[in-house]
Amino acid sequence: MENTNSYQPRLPDAIVDDILLCLPAKSLLRFKLVSKPWNSLISTPNFAESHLNRTNTIISQGKRSANLLRLGQMSILERDRRQGHPPSLSLDSMDADGSNREVVTIDLGRDTNYSRDSILGSCNGLLLVQSGREDYFLLNPSTRKYKKIAPLRHFLHLNDEARFISGLAYESTSRNYKGIIVSHDISGGTSSPHRAYPMQYVSFNIYDDNLQNWKSKGYGEFHPYRLCSSDSAVMVNGIPHWCVCRRHEGARDENDEFGQIRFRVNYVIVYVDLKTEKVKEVGLPEWALTEVKFNLGVLGGCLCMSLHPQGSSTSIQVWAMKVYGIAESWTKLFVIESSFFRELRPLCFIGTGKNQVLMQESGGRLTIFNLKEETEQMLAFFQSVWTYHVESLVLPGRRSWKRS
Repeated sequence: MENTNSYQPRLPDAIVDDILLCLPAKSLLRFKLVSKPWNSLISTPNFAESHLNRTNTIISQGKRSANLLRLGQMSILERDRRQGHPPSLSLDSMDADGSNREVVTIDLGRDTNYSRDSILGSCNGLLLVQSGREDYFLLNPSTRKYKKIAPLRHFLHLNDEARFISGLAYESTSRNYKGIIVSHDISGGTSSPHRAYPMQYVSFNIYDDNLQNWKSKGYGEFHPYRLCSSDSAVMVNGIPHWCVCRRHEGARDENDEFGQIRFRVNYVIVYVDLKTEKVKEVGLPEWALTEVKFNLGVLGGCLCMSLHPQGSSTSIQVWAMKVYGIAESWTKLFVIESSFFRELRPLCFIGTGKNQVLMQESGGRLTIFNLKEETEQMLAFFQSVWTYHVESLVLPGRRSWKRS
């Protein structure tokens, strides 16, 4: 009688590796329990990097973006302190098309200040999280692992009127993650970017994960830019971008109704060069060189801006920089006709084609626009900022990470 169990066909390791790289991060975490070889493979930094590179490539090509991009927002989960249960963070997340929604509880330890919380940036599946005034963390929501980073001691403790921009980025040459926070105090009648206010109201700080500390940049490092709103970064090519105001020091308008000097400004796109840590500008089309206000986004890996064309309050145009760094490559992608939405940020295309696009309103509401059928689908009504991230296994400096 033939022994049918004498031979069991086995896939070559290279094919197994390729199959595993195609799976979502959360599935891979479960498959670590299948065998010791799989656990060893999936746990290596090289595998995590290859898995992330594949994900980013697919997203940049506009393929399956809805299933690879996650949208999340933080909130504080209060528990019964009398029973010895301190508060924790709650991450409400879903796929970009609204599916696979889940709430993950993150316990960052008893010594964490949970008075306030926010996601300051997202990069390679990691979130830069602020909890309270001085507690900062790097968090991977897919693995539910986190590490506490150095407190920001030079941060301006601002009032509720403060504006800030922030982001998290990866400098590939040094294999280093950097957090960025720029803030200024707009109290005392300094809210308008047209008006004069001392540069000491500006705070510009960069976190270096390799050095594990924050660096406070000089006040002049952000000159002559002003923050026109609070915002997290738009990531393109792994670099954080923001829309800010540039004030023209030598061009003064007449005094305003309060008798204060007004400076001419225009809206520009800036980013931080991760090697030099200098603030630089991205070229704009000629028609945007005047005082044209716009919102930044990203579609298909391209930097985008959305704005109301002059003379219209119902049309929103979306433009994309087809070739990064080339001002002449700005191209109009589509126009959304709606009197309901004032400001929209492009987040991603939904599906394999480019007929559906996910946009975020300034108040935080998410809407999917079908460009072909000219329909709208409200995805989330919550008046809170959503941050998008990818699922990954990345854990820089793995030994210092803890599991929630």
